[in-house]
Amino acid sequence: MVQKDDLSSNRQKKKEPTWDHVETSDKEIRSNGGTMRSVSGHKDHEEEANHAISGKAGHVDSKKESFDSAKIASAGEETLSSSTTTATTHSVDLESLIPSIVPASLSTSGLEHRLRQLREASTQHSQILTQKLASSQSGQNLLHMGSALSTLPPDLQNLMAQLQPFLNAVEQAEQDELQRLETLVATASKVQHKSRRIQQAHAAANLYADLQAAELAVEHYRRTRGAGASGSTDGSSKNQTCDIDLIAPLERAAHLTSCLLADLNVANEQVRNMTTAHRSSVTSKDGSNKATSGDASKQQQAKSATSVPTLRSTPLEEDTELAYFLLRLAPRIRRFESNTVTALLHAMEDLLLQLQELRSSSSPSNEISSSSNHLMSEDKKQQPPQSGSISLVSSAPNSANNTTSTNGASTTGGSSSEPGNKEERELDLLIMFGHCMRGLAILGRGSDVESIFARVAIMPLIRSKVSMGRLDQGGSRGECAGLFSLLDEMATVIQQSYGPVLSLGEIMFHVDVADSATNGDSASVALDVDLITAGVWVPIVTALMADSAIKMAIFSPGIASVLQANYVALDTFLSELASRLLRQENETDHVKSIMAEEGNDDVLMFNASFITKERKRRAQERIYAHPKTAEFSKRWNLPIYYQLRFGESCTRLNKAVDQTRREGWIAHVFTGSEARAEELKSKSGFELSLFLELFDVLCDLWRPDVILRPLAKRFLRGAVQLVGRTISFINDSMDGKITFGEEEPPQQQHERSGDGTEQEDGLSSLSAEASSPPTRAPYCWGESEDDVAAVAWELAILESSIRNEYVDRVCEALQEKSDNEETGKSTRTSLEELKSLVSSVLEEASSQIHPVIDKSWNEIIVKLVTAKCSGPLSAVKGVAVMYRMTNRPPPTQPSSFVGTIFRPLNDFSRSFRNRTPEMIGAKWKQQIVVTVSDRYAAAVDELLTTVQRTEVALKNRKARRIAAGGMSDGEKLKLQLYLDYKCFSQSVRDVGVDPATVIGLSKLKELTAEGEALQSRQQTST
Repeated sequence: MVQKDDLSSNRQKKKEPTWDHVETSDKEIRSNGGTMRSVSGHKDHEEEANHAISGKAGHVDSKKESFDSAKIASAGEETLSSSTTTATTHSVDLESLIPSIVPASLSTSGLEHRLRQLREASTQHSQILTQKLASSQSGQNLLHMGSALSTLPPDLQNLMAQLQPFLNAVEQAEQDELQRLETLVATASKVQHKSRRIQQAHAAANLYADLQAAELAVEHYRRTRGAGASGSTDGSSKNQTCDIDLIAPLERAAHLTSCLLADLNVANEQVRNMTTAHRSSVTSKDGSNKATSGDASKQQQAKSATSVPTLRSTPLEEDTELAYFLLRLAPRIRRFESNTVTALLHAMEDLLLQLQELRSSSSPSNEISSSSNHLMSEDKKQQPPQSGSISLVSSAPNSANNTTSTNGASTTGGSSSEPGNKEERELDLLIMFGHCMRGLAILGRGSDVESIFARVAIMPLIRSKVSMGRLDQGGSRGECAGLFSLLDEMATVIQQSYGPVLSLGEIMFHVDVADSATNGDSASVALDVDLITAGVWVPIVTALMADSAIKMAIFSPGIASVLQANYVALDTFLSELASRLLRQENETDHVKSIMAEEGNDDVLMFNASFITKERKRRAQERIYAHPKTAEFSKRWNLPIYYQLRFGESCTRLNKAVDQTRREGWIAHVFTGSEARAEELKSKSGFELSLFLELFDVLCDLWRPDVILRPLAKRFLRGAVQLVGRTISFINDSMDGKITFGEEEPPQQQHERSGDGTEQEDGLSSLSAEASSPPTRAPYCWGESEDDVAAVAWELAILESSIRNEYVDRVCEALQEKSDNEETGKSTRTSLEELKSLVSSVLEEASSQIHPVIDKSWNEIIVKLVTAKCSGPLSAVKGVAVMYRMTNRPPPTQPSSFVGTIFRPLNDFSRSFRNRTPEMIGAKWKQQIVVTVSDRYAAAVDELLTTVQRTEVALKNRKARRIAAGGMSDGEKLKLQLYLDYKCFSQSVRDVGVDPATVIGLSKLKELTAEGEALQSRQQTST
C-alpha cells in the first residue's frame, strides 16, 4: 500500500493535467453514460411494447417485430463500439485518471500489460454478447446483417430521435387494438348471455310443456277412475282404469316429478347462495374495510392495465332467471307430486284386487280370497283417512264384480271363458303393476308400495284367518293345534294370489351385479321395495304379536310340548317363507307362445326362471335381517321351556336312581316301551335297566318334538349334568356312602303317604311314587366284585355310546336340510364342524366316566379279588404242623391249598372275559398276583423263621436222624415249601402273568432254595 505522502510527491514530480480538461472528460463520460441509460431505457420500453403487442394483443406483424428488435440490438452494439471509440479518442484524458485507478509509478510495460488485460476482458465480453445474440431470433437477424452494421449512424442520439415516432405509433396502435379487443369481449359476453337466456327459455318452455302434459295424464286418470267409481256398477269401470295406456303415463309422470324436484332443489341452493353472498357483501361495507376495498380497486386497475381481456377470463354473470322460474312453480310441482303419488297408489290397489280375483277364480282357494276381499271392503268403509297422509280407502272401488277382459267386455266374478285371454290379461296386469312400483320407487315411496301391498293383499287375509278358534282347530283349548295348518294355508293363498307380483318385485328391485370384493361373484343390490319382507312377513308377525290372547297362546302357553310345537311351526314357516312365495310355476304353452311372439324384455321379466335359488336365499336373508324378526325371536320364553324339559328328564332319572337304590341293580326302572328297550340293547349293548333309562333320557332331549335349535347349547349342558348325576350316584354307592336296600326314615314315609306334600324338583330329589319296601337287607354293592365289574362294563358302554352314537344323534337333530348339490357340499362341511364341536362338549361327560371305570377295576375289584385269593394263605402255617414230630415221609406233591389260591381270580376272569373294557387290559391281574405273591412270600418267610428256631432246640434229634440216613422235620418242611412254590409259579402262568415280573415269586425262590437241593438229593438217592 502506497502511503499518502508518496502519492503526493509523485503527483508533484509528474506533469498534472488541468482541472478544466478533467472536468470536460468527466462530462463526456457522463454524457455517454446518460446516452447508454437512455438507450437502455428505450430498449426496455420497446421490449415491453413488443411483448404486449405480440404476446397479448396478437395483432402486430412479426416482420416488423424482427426489424425493431434488430434495430435495438444494433443500437446496443453501436453504443458499445462508441464507448470503445470514445475511450480510444480520449486516451490522454483517461491517462489523467489513471492515478485514481492504478498507481502512477507504473512503467510503460506495466501499462501495456494492463491494456492487454483490458482488451482481453473486452474480447471475452464481446464473445459473451455474441453468444447471447445468437440465442435469440432478433440477435441472429442482427448477426446475419454482416457489413450493414458499418452503415449505422455513429450518433446514438440521432438513432433514438428516429426511433421515437415509431415507438409512439406502436404504443398508440397497441392501445387502439386493446380497446377494440375489450369491445369485442364485451359484445361476445352479451351474445353468450343472450344465448344462455334463449337456452334457458327453451328449457323452461319444454319443462313447462312436460309438466302440463304430465298433469293432464294424471288428471285424466283421476277423472277416469272417479267417473268409473261413481257411475258404473257392472265392474267395467275398474277395467277401464287398469289400462296400460293410463298406467304407463303415470310412471313417466313419476320420472318427470323426480327431475323437477331435483331441479327445484338446485334452484333453492342457487338462490340461497346468492342471497348469502349479497348479505355478506353488504355487511362488509363498513369503515374498517374501505381502505381494503380501495387497495383492491387499485390492484384491479393495475391488473387490467397489464392483462388482456379474453372470453375465458371474463366469466358470465350468474343468472337466476330459471331458478326463480322454478321457485314460482314450486307449489305446482309439489301438488303435482302429491297427485302423481296418489294416482300410482290408487292404480296399485286396483291392480292388486284385479290380479287377486283373476288368479283366485280358478284356484282352490277362490272362496277364501272372496271372503278376504269382502272383509277388506268392509274394513275400508269403516276406516277413516288419516290426516297428513294420502287417503286411499275412500277411493278404493268395490271388488265384487271386477272384470278381466282386455277389450272392455265385462265378465262378472272375475272369471274368464278362455284361458288364453286370462293369461294375457294377467301379463298386462303385471306389466302395469311394474309401472306403478317403479314410479313410486323413483319418487322414494318404496315404503308406500310395501304398505299398500300389505294393507290390500295381506291384512284382509290375516283378519279372515287368524283367530283363537282357528288356532285351536283340531285340538283342545290352548294347544294351538291348528297353527301349523293355518300358516301353511296362508302361505299357499298368498303364493297363489300374488306369487307373480312378489316375483316381479324380487326381479325388479333386487338386481345381481358383479362384486369385485368377492372375485367377480354376483351380489344383490337392495333397492327401495321389498314386498316379501315388509309386505308379507311383517304384517303376519305383527298380527301374531299384537293380539294379547293370540300372543299368550303362541308364545307363553305354559306347556312345554305346546310351546315347542308353536315354535317349530313358526320357525318352519319363517325359514321356508321366501322359497314358498317365490316358488316357480309351470308356464303354459300359451304364455310361452306370447312371450316368443312379442319378444319384449318387459314380458320376459316375468319368466319364473329368473327366480333362482340364489335369489330365494337372499330374500330369506333379508327376512332374517329385518328388525321385526329380531323382535319376534325375543318373544319366545325359551329358558322357561328348557327348565321344563330338563325338569322332566331329571324326574325320570331320579325315579330310576331311587328305585335302583332300593331294589338293587336288577330293578326294572326303564319307563320306555319294550321295543325301545330291545332297540337300545341291540344297538348299544346295555344290560342294566338304570343305564337304559339314562341313555333314553339323554336321547329324548334331541327328539324332534323336544329340541329347539336355539337351545342346543343348554341341552348339551343338561346332558352333561345328567351323566354327572349318575356318575356321582355310582361313586357314592360304590364307596358305601349310599347303601342299597336301606329303609327310608319314618318321617319321609309319613310325608309320602299322609300330608300329600310334594318334594322339590331337581337332580337331588327322589320320587315318592317309586318308593317300595326294600327287597333285601342293606348292603354296599361295592363289596361285590361281580356287581362292580357289571357296573363298570355298563359305564364303558355308556362312554362309547356318548362318543359315537350320541354325537351322531345330536348332529342329526341340529343339522339343516339341503335340497341342492352346492348346499349339500356346504352342509357336509358344516356337519363335520358340528360333530367336532359336539364331541368337544360331550368330552366333559365322557371324561367323568373313565376314572370310575379305572377305579372299579384297578382298585375295587383288585382289592376284593386279592382278599379272596389271600384267604388260602392262612394254610401256610399248617404245613409245619404236618411234619412236626409226625414221622411222615418226605413230601412228593404240593399242598392242596396252593391250587386254590388263584381260583377266585380265574373264576372271575372267566365270568367277565367278554365284559372287560379294553382300556383296563391285564394290569388288574398283575396287581392281584403281585400282592398275593408278596403275602405268600411273607407267610413262608415267617414260617421258615419259626422252623429255624425249633430246629435249634431239637438239634440233637436232628443229628441222630441224619446219622440214620433220614430227613429232619425242618428239611421235610422246606421240601414241601419248594413243591408249593413250583405249583404257585405254575398258577401264576395259568393266570396270564409272567412270573419273572413278580417280585414275590423271586423272593419265594430264594426262600425255598434249600428245598430244591433236598429234592435233588432225594431224586438221586431214589
